Amino acid sequence: MFKTIDAIYEDGVFKPLKKLRLRDKQQVQIQILSDRDWQRKFDRSLKAIRSKTAMFSTKEIESDIKDAIKEVRKSRRAS
Repeated sequence: MFKTIDAIYEDGVFKPLKKLRLRDKQQVQIQILSDRDWQRKFDRSLKAIRSKTAMFSTKEIESDIKDAIKEVRKSRRAS
């Protein structure tokens, strides 16, 4: 399972801002990203996406997204 959560570090302990569905004493890995680091990663990802989709019109992209949503909904209904 990969999940990103918001937490506060207080008195030497990370405290999640929302309740987590974890077993007691379940071991997990924590990756620490500052807001600034997260923003840089996000900006790089967005730049890569934009460069790969520059050849397509907005209309084409929106159409593909709508088709993908329909496929996901159809497969969920079938399960």
